[in-house]
Amino acid sequence: MSSGSDTESAIISNAYTHSIKTESQFTDSRDPSILSQSSDSDGFVPNDKLKKIEDAFLGYYECLIGNSESLIPFSTARIDLHGTMILNEGKHLVLTKIKESPYLNNTSILFITGKGRKKMGEWTGKMFNGFPEWIQSVRHLLSEDPVKGLGSYEVFIKKEMNTGISEKTLKKWEAESKKKKDINYKLSLAGFYMKSNEVNDGNYNKTNKCYLKAKDLYLKAESLGSFEAKLCLGAIYSIGLTKPKDYKPAKAKKYFKKIAKKTKDENIARIAMRNVATLFHNNEIEKKKTGLLEYFSSLIISNKPIKPLHLKNAETWYQKSLGLKDSQSAYQLGLLYENNFYDSIKNEIEENKKKAEELFEKAVKGNNLYAKAKLGRILINNKKDESRGLKLLKEAAEKLDMGQTYLGEYYEKAEDYEKAVKFYSKAARQRRGYYSHAAQYRLNRLNDKELINEDTNIEDILEYYRKECKYGYVETGENFEKIR
Repeated sequence: MSSGSDTESAIISNAYTHSIKTESQFTDSRDPSILSQSSDSDGFVPNDKLKKIEDAFLGYYECLIGNSESLIPFSTARIDLHGTMILNEGKHLVLTKIKESPYLNNTSILFITGKGRKKMGEWTGKMFNGFPEWIQSVRHLLSEDPVKGLGSYEVFIKKEMNTGISEKTLKKWEAESKKKKDINYKLSLAGFYMKSNEVNDGNYNKTNKCYLKAKDLYLKAESLGSFEAKLCLGAIYSIGLTKPKDYKPAKAKKYFKKIAKKTKDENIARIAMRNVATLFHNNEIEKKKTGLLEYFSSLIISNKPIKPLHLKNAETWYQKSLGLKDSQSAYQLGLLYENNFYDSIKNEIEENKKKAEELFEKAVKGNNLYAKAKLGRILINNKKDESRGLKLLKEAAEKLDMGQTYLGEYYEKAEDYEKAVKFYSKAARQRRGYYSHAAQYRLNRLNDKELINEDTNIEDILEYYRKECKYGYVETGENFEKIR
């Protein structure tokens, strides 16, 4: 779908690295990282409340950066650190969520720290000022230094946009974007300001000016009928990118729903639908109202477990997006069924497992890497089609830590310890979240049982694992006896 009539769009297209032929599924993966420093938190260990926050679902909102000729999917999540009470809690949450970030090109997390001013009784200044140092232990997972905003940091997990746009090109975009009926140059320039980061020298006033310029250009393009601009504005309001007052999930939902209803572009429509589902899945929409409805519903149907209303709404919108063959929606919905909608409908466990498998199958058709790992393991464990399951696991294990850990588990059960150690080691050395830790735990156990070849050196993995345990980044061992 074209949103403008600019005749020189080819110039704009060449400035970016991907084409519109994307669906933004979890289909890409980064190279295994070199080993980095441990996630030292000065002896701090999280309490149960913080662990619950860290384990909570974190949804990413997608927009399309560029113009109608060359669109790059970009996904951003939002984490407000004001929910933590002390500095070490904030640091622990930041590092945990970065480690658990998805394998997806052009992904970022916006961390709300509060402004850097130091006031009596406030600690946000220390959090804001200390943030860059915090993330050094996960620097191997980041594309660049964090971008400092007004009381926030945007951390880019895997960024593949072309930031080497010449000053001459920028001046041309600026001149062309001022033409009243132009859309393409407005979109391209807005994308540059929003995610390419014109400057990243630590001056948050400059950063915020870039964000505001992007928003202004999107508003102008929206007035000309651009659905791409509407999608980006919805993403801005979903996370409050430009300023705290722009954090308006309800307004974002209206944007996404309007796009889903009116656009004829199925790619844009399914992204908008998934974004609505994510707003509900994150429980960002009318939390108080939703909470009351769920409470009264539980009174009316007290003898039968029901899905929480916000998750039921998320399911509805995932299904709408799935109707347009969105594989990421299939995967996200599959996860909801796999964990029984966060244990709210445990009376239907077998039915939920079957539904999850069906959804992962649909996601695999869209080449979803995570779904390949999930479905492959299901097929192997259920003895349905072990050869296909193993094939899917091997594909997922090429880069994905989940796939590597599952494959290591498969070989461990088959008592092929050499291959088990090989794939566990790959996952462990990525130094990410749950699946890296599960692999580290399994290697530690195999080492204790003297099942690892003496010529195989995994001391670096075991040392890192001990430190991760010490600082509370690793779940208890029982959680790794049966890998989720």
